[in-house]
Amino acid sequence: MTYKFTNSAQNAIEIANDLAIEFGHNYIGTEHILYGLSKEETGVASKVLENQNVTPELIIEKIEELIGREENETQDTVGFTPRTKRVIENAFREAKKLGSDYIGTEHLLIGIMREGDSVAVRIMLDLNVNPQKLYNEIVKVINEDNIENQNNKNPKTSKGRGSYNQTQTLNQFGTDLTKQAQERKTRSNNRKKR
Repeated sequence: MTYKFTNSAQNAIEIANDLAIEFGHNYIGTEHILYGLSKEETGVASKVLENQNVTPELIIEKIEELIGREENETQDTVGFTPRTKRVIENAFREAKKLGSDYIGTEHLLIGIMREGDSVAVRIMLDLNVNPQKLYNEIVKVINEDNIENQNNKNPKTSKGRGSYNQTQTLNQFGTDLTKQAQERKTRSNNRKKR
């Protein structure tokens, strides 16, 4: 199955891949994904992890402690571990449940938590993260982002038409062609009046 990721989630996965290569690991594990989520500063997961005092530096320390580094950097990874694949599947299901076609960083973080028995969860527990608190924090940040998106909308162009105005991810990464057309029409009419 092909998954669609938000830009933030895609960046987090690329950061995870780079870390795995740097550490000489020939796979991308949940621990690498957790690091990518914390390091990718534009995503919801990064905000939530930071609020729980989980930093990229602490995650790296734990990865070194639990798994270690290989002497030589690998040239490439063989891809995701089976557990990481399950995390992505969990994230996909979570995104669908929340009405998104794209997997965001918040969905990946929930996917990690749902997988349970993973290095990433062990790292979070070692860093005194309460899984229920973390989940509640994710929901809180998502709701705050939704409210902020609602408040930033122009009331003249946001009458609730279409799905663009109702989909946070689409708002963030898409272009409202109807709005652009209306703005061009308004500018054109203003020029004609001169």
